[in-house]
Amino acid sequence: MSTSGTYTFTVTRDDIIREAMLNIGKLDAYGSIDPQETTDCARKLNMLVKQWMGRYDFASGLKIWTRQRADLFLSSTQYRYELGSSGDNWAAGVTAVPGANFATNPLANYANPAATTLYMLSAADFTVADYLVVQLDSGDIFSTTVATVGSGLITIASGLPSAASAGNNLYNYTTKGQRPLEIVTAILRDNVSNDTPLDYMTVQSYEELPTKTAPGAVSDPTAIYYEAQLPNGQLYIDCAGAQDVTKQIHVVYLRPIQDFNNPLDNPEYAAEWFNALCWGLSKQICPMFSAVWTPEMDANYQESITYARSANPDRTEIYFQPNML
Repeated sequence: MSTSGTYTFTVTRDDIIREAMLNIGKLDAYGSIDPQETTDCARKLNMLVKQWMGRYDFASGLKIWTRQRADLFLSSTQYRYELGSSGDNWAAGVTAVPGANFATNPLANYANPAATTLYMLSAADFTVADYLVVQLDSGDIFSTTVATVGSGLITIASGLPSAASAGNNLYNYTTKGQRPLEIVTAILRDNVSNDTPLDYMTVQSYEELPTKTAPGAVSDPTAIYYEAQLPNGQLYIDCAGAQDVTKQIHVVYLRPIQDFNNPLDNPEYAAEWFNALCWGLSKQICPMFSAVWTPEMDANYQESITYARSANPDRTEIYFQPNML
């Protein structure tokens, strides 16, 4: 038996559009697509992939290819955080340390208020324009960016608002995470990677907390409430601020599907969804071309959706214990 030995088959945006138009009889095998038709079909395809993204896509499993991890740095004076590409300290990658969401380095020397030069044993983990979070002696954090990187030192874009002692942590990251569609898990992680699970609140349970925003209500958070608002998601903790800013909230979340912008863009869906995307677009564009949606077409659509929905199911843990009332 001779096989290809490859596993790289994919489709592009224009492949999906052409396939959909072939499905509804708009094209024959040698036909060409008008540029305006491509534009209209691409718009409908983008709307379709956005509707099917996340967990609310009627699929039995999570879209694990959009499952991401990020870390949120906490302030002692903040109870609401914006999660997204223009939000708060939502770390999702650092250039100098591939595979990590952020890097941690202790200050080597005391830093005075207004200092713009910070010293550490090695500046290898820093790159210019990295986001920087400084642990202050006041018990809070200060956020800025890295201006220059030298030998055992960095300069920062704005001076410290208050002092930071030797041994205080510097955290840097290059990339902010995307806006979560949904938070899958959240834990409170300390600086030696001890994890504490966080509970999830509804809007009612969060709003009913009596001292959640009181200035003196500072503690380790024990629960979060999340709203996937625009342009950044909003995450609330169950206290007015964090008592230990060396801890971060480590989050597993589902991010949005990437857009189709160009003819050769591949879908950000697993291969099991390619046929479903083609038939889904076929159904969407059928009225646009005054085509008849036949029972055979609908059967192909339903079959492709059924197979796609059962792909990549997430496993759950269920425990049964006898004689428990």
